[in-house]
Amino acid sequence: MTTNKPGIAVIATATIALASESSKSLEEMIFEASKSALSSVGLAAADIDAFVIGGNDQIDGRVISIMPSAGPAGGVDQDTTMIASSGDHALIYGYLRIMAGQSKHVLVASWAKPSESIDPDRAELMSAEPYLLRAVGMNETIAAALQASRFVEGKDVRGNTDFVVWPLTRADLPGRGDSVHVAILALEGSFAAGSELAWIVDAGWSTSTYELGARDLTDLDALKNACAQITKRNPGAASTNWNSMEIGAASEYVVTAVKEFLPMKSGASVNASGPLSEQFTSPFVLGLSRMMRAIDAVKNASTPGEKYIAAGIGFNGFAGQGASVMVFSNSKDVRND
Repeated sequence: MTTNKPGIAVIATATIALASESSKSLEEMIFEASKSALSSVGLAAADIDAFVIGGNDQIDGRVISIMPSAGPAGGVDQDTTMIASSGDHALIYGYLRIMAGQSKHVLVASWAKPSESIDPDRAELMSAEPYLLRAVGMNETIAAALQASRFVEGKDVRGNTDFVVWPLTRADLPGRGDSVHVAILALEGSFAAGSELAWIVDAGWSTSTYELGARDLTDLDALKNACAQITKRNPGAASTNWNSMEIGAASEYVVTAVKEFLPMKSGASVNASGPLSEQFTSPFVLGLSRMMRAIDAVKNASTPGEKYIAAGIGFNGFAGQGASVMVFSNSKDVRND
């Protein structure tokens, strides 16, 4: 089965990721990454129909983050939207803009620069306890430990006793750093055929209840629902057809759980770009950073002419409250014939 509907592709990407960037401001990093992505395909900001900005006032340390960031991304006097929930949601929103017929070229930019603003753990404490900052409370690391403790019930805890918070060691947790990610999405026909980095073949997302005590933290219901959306619409994009999967999760325990419950084709790779702890990122852009790596996997597929499918998975909210999945391929149409 094939379709004549125009496809949507990623035509350019740019990433800046460092443990700590002290020589450039966040705005300078956004400008550098956006300019790099635009220049790589011979476009200017004026050629972009819509700018989707993924930022968060709390972790950016700005009162209204879109005001200082839209300009460096190229969005002055342009159609600009701020997505404050997660970087992966920003990428999906950009995809939906084109699907809805509202744009032909969309630039998506998202970031986190905790070295300049605030430790994400403290910002997360504020979001969980908005009226009073307490010495103890909830943040991504604590929630990840609660979730991991459910995964290890009745089992030996792996690793050593050098825990950040039981049962998680530093190697179990995502690395932290300053990063900016930019992707330019385009409608088929608005770019030279064959110049795309990857086709976006589908996307799914879902959110569970905010209350940690009201859900089983090992179920990963949000991810299951997101994958089910994709499978129902497009069986060819289901996990059983993925050649690789990049997972941005709160801990390696979640990565293991995803590998165990998601049916995948034999020989498929998982987090081939490296473990969570080795990448400079932050919870807000963790999922997007892995989606960018999935795009790279498609771009660098070793067998030209052979269909290759890669998925990027991101979680948002405490202990995987929400999940997003985006599926990329070197083939516009991955539907089963």
